[in-house]
Amino acid sequence: MSTIAALWARRRDRPVLVALAALALAVLLAYPFADWWFRAQEFGSAFRFGDFGAYNAAVERWKGGEGLYRRTDDGGFWGSYLYPPVVVLLFLPFTEPLPFRQSAMAWVAVTGLLLWLGLQALVGALGYDLRWFERLGLAWLLAGFHPVLLTAKMGQTSLLLGAVLAFAGATLVRDGTDGADGGVWAPVSGACTAVVGIVKMAYAPVGAHLLHDPRRLKGALLTVPPVAWLSVRFFGLDAHRTYVEVLQWGIAKGGDSPRSPTLWLPPYFKPLDWLPAPQAVRVLVCLGIVGLAVLAPPRARRTVFALGVAAFPLVTPQTYTYYLVALLPAAVVLLAVEVERDGYPELVVASLLAAHFHAYGLNFFVNVVPGAVPAFAALEPAYLLFQPGLWASATLVGLAAVRVAGTVDLDGTVALARRRVRSDGGLDD
Repeated sequence: MSTIAALWARRRDRPVLVALAALALAVLLAYPFADWWFRAQEFGSAFRFGDFGAYNAAVERWKGGEGLYRRTDDGGFWGSYLYPPVVVLLFLPFTEPLPFRQSAMAWVAVTGLLLWLGLQALVGALGYDLRWFERLGLAWLLAGFHPVLLTAKMGQTSLLLGAVLAFAGATLVRDGTDGADGGVWAPVSGACTAVVGIVKMAYAPVGAHLLHDPRRLKGALLTVPPVAWLSVRFFGLDAHRTYVEVLQWGIAKGGDSPRSPTLWLPPYFKPLDWLPAPQAVRVLVCLGIVGLAVLAPPRARRTVFALGVAAFPLVTPQTYTYYLVALLPAAVVLLAVEVERDGYPELVVASLLAAHFHAYGLNFFVNVVPGAVPAFAALEPAYLLFQPGLWASATLVGLAAVRVAGTVDLDGTVALARRRVRSDGGLDD
């Protein structure tokens, strides 16, 4: 039985789930045509590949013996290359042989293909067998998910990082129920997660599951030294000193007051900036996730992975709409978990729809509705609460956190720690 047929068979006992799934499928299947119409009306953003232009320029500067990073007149790095020096090597094969636009299209095609393959690997690891037409349909659905399409238009790295996260999730799931099979899957999952963080340190929260299993943490840590050597070998220490300044600038920008959502652009996403001290809230949320990851038993590995990945768009200092691509592997894992436990898969599907509608949904609330209903403008101080991506991420994080917390046995954890202390140091209770 295909996955679609299995879903349809549950229309009587889970009618809301089936209705939401049908709505999501219809919206995502139709959206590529809607986007074409938006662009024809000069409303939707075009395929300009602006971010890939920054990567291409960094490659050209490196080949010409210049510095990778370019400062703006105000001393910042806005609009320039912002990744670690070693990441330039990822773009080199795409910038060398082709003109700019063809290079950018090749980059998008390859990273989009990897995301498609990674999600299939994750679905297969979770025990679901996709038919050939479902695999082809998945490619079209991805093209219809707005954060994916926005990433493609900008030539961003989010497709690649979403793909690596999907492979990290697939290898984590295949690691075995008790996490003690001695295989290679746990270190591979850790290595994939490390690659994501190396390419873009803003993704650091996705590493929550590394704290859940020392084998995954070891795989991540072993990945860093060879990459660091490669980076210093090709780019020298000066480039890395400048990159530290880039990170400091990025963290400072993340703490700035947000621009008004009425000055909307498709990448606009400020999920926690409506709070009085958003940076402090981010730290507290991260500490809570760390605590859950450390205390959760091995059987919670899937939900711990989903928790960290889903939290990333909420808690990273500087966030954009295309970061919501990372919700895809988290949602796949949570959807499987909720279906298995007969829980609330409807929340997962609704969250994906909200993530899809984030950009234009926010534009509708802050720029269209006030024109039709002038009284709505009185809510302008609360406009940031109308971000669909905020509620998509928060719902997935909340659902994953509840599931992880439900597996935590504090008494058992304390007893295990005491047994370890006694065995290591000969101490009594």
